[in-house]
Amino acid sequence: MSAYIPTKDHKIIAAASLAIVSDIDLSAAVPAVPHAPVVLPDLSSEVVQRDRLLPWQRRKIMQFIEEHLTETIKVEELAAMTKLSKTYFSRVFKTAYNESPYTYVLRRRMELAKELIIETDAALSEIALDCGMADQAHLCKTFRKVFGTTPNYWRRTSSSMNRPVGAGHSSSIRREVNSARLN
Repeated sequence: MSAYIPTKDHKIIAAASLAIVSDIDLSAAVPAVPHAPVVLPDLSSEVVQRDRLLPWQRRKIMQFIEEHLTETIKVEELAAMTKLSKTYFSRVFKTAYNESPYTYVLRRRMELAKELIIETDAALSEIALDCGMADQAHLCKTFRKVFGTTPNYWRRTSSSMNRPVGAGHSSSIRREVNSARLN
């Protein structure tokens, strides 16, 4: 296919992807304006933050999660705190922490369970409730998924030196662990 080449007296007017061949000279209809060079602002020194959580958003989310770890935490709540939509929040959270908000909260609960298993002699059912899990079976299933071992096996193999003397079913020990973790 050969391209049409206009003769000498025709002008070509290009509009988007449409080319119109005409013998009408439109240059006289539009006044001549000297073209100044287009100067774009230099944005190389500015950091454009896309798909990122701002520092204040990170602090607010982490503080909320740590304070409410034993309660139900909804993605909608976290998104509302950061003034983002649920979908966008989930995407930027995953970008920031390399895991979804749900997975992050679940992992943090399992880390808390791990601490409580080592530092107390409380029953696993009690630890499960203290960590915001539904029951002991839920704790065991999730613990195995996260750490590759059962909570009972973890308790047996963990060093007895890590346990404080006289650690028992005391809820004050758990409160101390939680307050130390938050500070």
